[in-house]
Amino acid sequence: MSVTVAKSSGFCQGVKKAVNVAMNMNEPAVVYGKLIHNESVLEKLKEKGIDYIDDLKDVGKRKLIIRSHGVGKDVYDYLDSNGIEYIDCTCVFVKKIHDIVYENYKQGKQIIIIGNPNHPEVKGINGWCENTALIYNGETNMVFDQQKHYCLVVQTTYDHNKVEQFINFLQNNIKMLDRNNTICYTTLCRQEECDSLSKNCDLMLVLGSKNSSNTSKLFDISIKNCPNTHLIETISDLQSVKVAKNTKIGIVAGASTPPELIEEVKNLMNESQENVKIENETAKEETFGELLAAQNTKAMNLKPGMTVECKVISANEDGITVDFQGKKDGFVCKDDAEMDGVEYNPENYKMGDVFKAKVVDKNSNKSLPKEYIYFSKKEIDRFNKEKSDAIEMLSQPEFKLEMKECVKNGLKGYYGGYTIFVPASQIKIAYVTEADLPKYVGKTLRLRLIKSNKDEADKEIDLTTRKSLIASQKVILEEEQKKREDEMWAFFEKDKIVKGKVKRFAEFGAFVSVNGFDCLVHNSDASYNKNTPASEVFEIGKTYEFIVRYVSRENNKVKLGYKQLQKKPYEIAFEKYPVGSVITGTVRDVKDYGAFVLIEDNIDGLVPVSEISHSYTKNPADVLKVGDQVTAQIIRFEDNRITLSMKALIPKEEKPVDDTVVSEDDYQEAKEKRAKKNAKKFDASAVTAAPVKKTRVAKKEEEEEISSWTSDENATATMADLFKGLKLDIKD
Repeated sequence: MSVTVAKSSGFCQGVKKAVNVAMNMNEPAVVYGKLIHNESVLEKLKEKGIDYIDDLKDVGKRKLIIRSHGVGKDVYDYLDSNGIEYIDCTCVFVKKIHDIVYENYKQGKQIIIIGNPNHPEVKGINGWCENTALIYNGETNMVFDQQKHYCLVVQTTYDHNKVEQFINFLQNNIKMLDRNNTICYTTLCRQEECDSLSKNCDLMLVLGSKNSSNTSKLFDISIKNCPNTHLIETISDLQSVKVAKNTKIGIVAGASTPPELIEEVKNLMNESQENVKIENETAKEETFGELLAAQNTKAMNLKPGMTVECKVISANEDGITVDFQGKKDGFVCKDDAEMDGVEYNPENYKMGDVFKAKVVDKNSNKSLPKEYIYFSKKEIDRFNKEKSDAIEMLSQPEFKLEMKECVKNGLKGYYGGYTIFVPASQIKIAYVTEADLPKYVGKTLRLRLIKSNKDEADKEIDLTTRKSLIASQKVILEEEQKKREDEMWAFFEKDKIVKGKVKRFAEFGAFVSVNGFDCLVHNSDASYNKNTPASEVFEIGKTYEFIVRYVSRENNKVKLGYKQLQKKPYEIAFEKYPVGSVITGTVRDVKDYGAFVLIEDNIDGLVPVSEISHSYTKNPADVLKVGDQVTAQIIRFEDNRITLSMKALIPKEEKPVDDTVVSEDDYQEAKEKRAKKNAKKFDASAVTAAPVKKTRVAKKEEEEEISSWTSDENATATMADLFKGLKLDIKD
């Protein structure tokens, strides 16, 4: 059996850079799309908390990694406009394509991309010409506009044999074409090596993922030359592959194939050739599964700390003899058999029982026989116990863990084989700066495991496989804060009486602490006196009773009232000044309808215009002015208002009765004068005249009654109205 491994195998420089960046991240990060087309690598990244997203809105506060395939210009614009921090791992050859496409598109050229339209690299290239490119992968019926100028680029991992064929077709069908064969030179070398190697081998192993474009190209090239070609994603895929004794084996690997898989396959081949002896010379082929099984029976290169599966051969008072499929037997001393506190009993170990144990170095103990390899079952049991305890602890809604070290953007702690990373943003509700992180080293935090991204929202955190976990103290603190807030807001009900301590004053009122929450008492709610600020009503540090006036959880505000629990000025006045009381006060204001009199601070009453004097008063300002001292009587309390009367304290004057009798001569004289006066009013030239009313005049005898008319200044009458009903004998 001979094995040849192609030189250009494994990670290309672009993929290698991207994987190294992701593997060495010490802060929450996420990849835009799958970093690499290899499930084993993706799983390792996931264990480190580095997953991928397909929507940029899911980045959150994490750092974004742009994979080697590259992205369109719109992605960079989005990241910059939203202030999202990112690490660009785009392959240098892909970046060159982006530049070619962008510059030619700005010149008005039509872009053509030879490649797979569903490949992320092609999608990213198309994003540099606003997704207007023609994606060509062999369609011979495509029609081109001969008036247009075309610019051609090629997917870096495309099959180079097809590329030459496609370029020739396009050159023959397009009048103006700028060709740029941008296939990656490492891809070209890899494909050429695969083509050459597969022509000279009996068996070809193509290592890599079936989802990888360049791995698929290698498989297609190899199987044309060597039908016995197998795609190997993991070492277990070799189980069913048959191999003859003198088989020539060739190995190639795609650009996304991890070096661990390549080394694992190479070592298997070498060890199989060195250690596997085919007993039956007539047998021409075996499967790799049989070779692997045979390999497991060889002597192991054991080192202290390695874990090995042991089968009990016998047990006595000194310890347990075990078979671990090596050239020697193994032995577990009784001191290494049980955990501290558990007594060793050889009867607990029956022949054939299987357990795992760790290799220990007993060379310094000269009293022990040298024919054994020594193991410690206690170490494994202790580790398993710690792991079991850790799983139980980490599964709780809350656990406590001491922070052991400060790393970039967070803290780390360790327990039971698990590494717990606490991002700086998850230490407390307020963000912890990089400079403050060392203060938390050595401190115990209250933590809960959290998921690294939204893709894990519906999945349980698998503690049996993952060793690196992310935890948060912030989520616990936020829940407790919300619980306190819920209780607090449930406590505050409108019109509820509460006790609060005055903390401080502001120009507009006082802040009062109620159950630890600052509430506002506005000046207008502190006193009925509008000119009295809250600082003159309360004392700092003193506790008072208040009524809840306003509650808004949305605005985080509670307003209290104090005056509402005190007697109103009207109520005080009613008790102090009952109806009929006489007061002396100062005129505070004068209106058309009366004057306001200040009885005492914050209590005033109204003297209506009709209550100022017994005589008619047209304007209160004619009698009273601001500042006058007046004495009045309280005559009414109504609707929180006090009505005063000044005239109630002034005696009403009695008018004398006029007994004068008018003589007949005087009466006649007055009658004639009134007649002459009325005659003037009825001038024929007048257009209108005032209506008249009768006035009864004293007469000497009851039978005689003379009436006269006086005009009403508020009414009008026409001449026709005055002479209505008169019959005039008018002749020509």
